[in-house]
Amino acid sequence: MKHIALFAMLLSAPAAMAQTSAPQTPASASSAPTAIVFSEKGASGMSDLPMGVHRIPDSDVVVSGYQGGGGIGMLFGVVGTLVQSSINTENGTKKVSNIEDDLRFDVRAKSIEMVNTMIAGDKFRSAYTLTPQPGGSTMTVTPYVVLTFVKKTDDLRPYVVLKTKVATGSDSGKTIKYFCCEGKALPLASLTENNGARLKELLASELDTAVNVMLLDRSQPFTRNDEAKVATNGLLPFIGKPLKWGGFDLGSYQDKRLLEFRGGIFVFSGVNIVEPDGLEITPIVKKK
Repeated sequence: MKHIALFAMLLSAPAAMAQTSAPQTPASASSAPTAIVFSEKGASGMSDLPMGVHRIPDSDVVVSGYQGGGGIGMLFGVVGTLVQSSINTENGTKKVSNIEDDLRFDVRAKSIEMVNTMIAGDKFRSAYTLTPQPGGSTMTVTPYVVLTFVKKTDDLRPYVVLKTKVATGSDSGKTIKYFCCEGKALPLASLTENNGARLKELLASELDTAVNVMLLDRSQPFTRNDEAKVATNGLLPFIGKPLKWGGFDLGSYQDKRLLEFRGGIFVFSGVNIVEPDGLEITPIVKKK
């Protein structure tokens, strides 16, 4: 357990920006709806990604889960860690070097398309707009994809991530990430056949779920109850082996559980949208 927790901390070492829970008042509390804009920067290597990931060129897709040797790197300080990160990145490049075209998914363009459709409907029309309004809030959305290898099987778990930040006037706003993974890990070959058709279909489904949860939570936030603590065990974004971790139960969306992992130094911090058998989840009963 200790070495897995250490591994998680090392993965998230570059994460310098604080991850915060959602505000307890609606994002649309002002008279003007919240304007949604989409960042072109992609995931930040300093705050969103662990060391040693491989970025698919000209895309917002990163590959992770295969990293190793982090503890050794720490023995040599920052330089040793950077060397190990370079080795990990090279290993990730080798894993997907011949199939990168099949792994590309324009998650930003697809996110814009979905959001445009959803906020045109009655459900979110009064809460959001695509045009910034005087005195209103602006939510910046940064979408990206994390393809996580499972170490024992070398199968792949695709995650869609929506990083959001709502700002109002001089208030720089709070950051919340939304992670969604649907289905079990699958062989890489099955996801990339037919130019990655199955992977793209899966990612589109995950994105639809993540966008809905994001729009719901950022307009009328799910209740953050500090007493609703849970213990989880299973696979999380970026990490290729099961991890035991503590989180908070935010309720559900359709048939999925919503779990919030807090703590800004961890790259999987945020709202994780989990299928019923996606994680082992055990309520933590407060001792009297």
